[in-house]
Amino acid sequence: MATVFEWIYVVGAVVLLFGAAIAIHEWGHFWVALKRGLKVEAFAIGFGPKIWGWTKDGIEYSIRSQFMVGADGARSQVADDAGLTFEGPGAVAGAFNVVFEADLTHLVAHRPSVLYWMLQAGADENGVGLGVLRMVKPWTEWMLIWGYDHLAGPPDLSDATIRDLAVKLVGTDDFEMRVLSRAPWTINHRFATKVSNGRVFCAGDAIHRHPPTNGLGSNTSIQDSYNLGWKLAHVVQGKAGLGLLDTYDAERAPVAKQIVERANKSIGDTSMIPRALGLTSVADAKVLEERLAVLRAPGAEGEATRAKMRAAIAYKSHEFNCHGVEHNQRYASTAVVPDGTPMPEYRRDAELYAQPTTWPGAKVPHTWVTRGGAKVSTLDLGGRGAFTVYTGIGGDAWVAAAAAASASLGVDVRVVCIGHGQEFEDPFGTWAALREVEDTGVVLTRPDNYVAFRAQRSPSSDAEATAALTSALRVILDR
Repeated sequence: MATVFEWIYVVGAVVLLFGAAIAIHEWGHFWVALKRGLKVEAFAIGFGPKIWGWTKDGIEYSIRSQFMVGADGARSQVADDAGLTFEGPGAVAGAFNVVFEADLTHLVAHRPSVLYWMLQAGADENGVGLGVLRMVKPWTEWMLIWGYDHLAGPPDLSDATIRDLAVKLVGTDDFEMRVLSRAPWTINHRFATKVSNGRVFCAGDAIHRHPPTNGLGSNTSIQDSYNLGWKLAHVVQGKAGLGLLDTYDAERAPVAKQIVERANKSIGDTSMIPRALGLTSVADAKVLEERLAVLRAPGAEGEATRAKMRAAIAYKSHEFNCHGVEHNQRYASTAVVPDGTPMPEYRRDAELYAQPTTWPGAKVPHTWVTRGGAKVSTLDLGGRGAFTVYTGIGGDAWVAAAAAASASLGVDVRVVCIGHGQEFEDPFGTWAALREVEDTGVVLTRPDNYVAFRAQRSPSSDAEATAALTSALRVILDR
């Protein structure tokens, strides 16, 4: 089965090829017109307002589009041309990845992992923190990550230098290695304060530039696209007003700042480990060994050092198990209809722990329900370009309201009924525990699976339910 990235690649390739075919086709018309001696004043590819153009020999050339999306990476020309404003210091350090082959089975097979931190002398060079070896293939292919001073020019990536670094990290020269690739990159700390300007929208690394800590890059880029895609589709199809597009900036700009700050903080947090040993640097091998001896020693100082070390390592869960950073994102915009209740207070660390809720502006909680005896996630019941009404036993008024609103607004509104004897069963009561509304209540999610509206219970009539749901959809869609 193809992965999501393979599908993105295929779709992207098709779009590019189709676009090229259209451009060639239109250029053919233009060429024929010139050859027949017709006076040509303008040549345009696309429809709508001009987004780019130039004039040559009295002919205006232009590319036209109703909207433009810049997902062109950390050096985004679109973001620059759109005049998006950014905050953050920008490039804060340099790093490079080296992929190499080496059989390290005898060193790691008894403690299998994906990421290894190496507390070796000099491993904190240029701000990376501890030395890093990432397993690519167990236990024969590896990625070495090392820092360098980005202001001093390109790093030395010769085979001899790389060999020295690998030996330093591994702690022995008793292995053969073959370098497969080497790639320098920049540790960035920069985010857009606005992610759109008029008809131009940016997404992905174009608006949030950060190191790979916390694994937030691809996730956040896909989330940007998921948020923007359904909004553009509804506007282009005439199902929503232009005001809906303003909510992209309101909802995703705070996320851009959040994840950039978190990813960079995680790099700094790594220094907690040498500090637990009483070290400000691991440059001096002799001092490092002395402090490691304390770690292994009996007595009060050794016990205190071990406690600090455990706490420092445990805190790295804020990088590797930090579910709340993404799951606790809450949207505040006109594409969310408040229900008058305050946002639930976080019971635990809001970055570390996900706290599910159906509060408007939160992502619909995941839990398992069943359909015909087969498990299905509540996340898979919505999305796919449609709004979704979640209700339960006695929620017939909302079922009727969904059909009426869909017909009157021309918007796809699907219905999911969860409960005993319904299409979707809740055998363990987990959805009932998470939904935060009564059986007869309703939770309305947008095509991106974020809660847009909810009501505690069914109103007194179908007409009231229809009016409430239709009104909410009109607000969301700027109708």
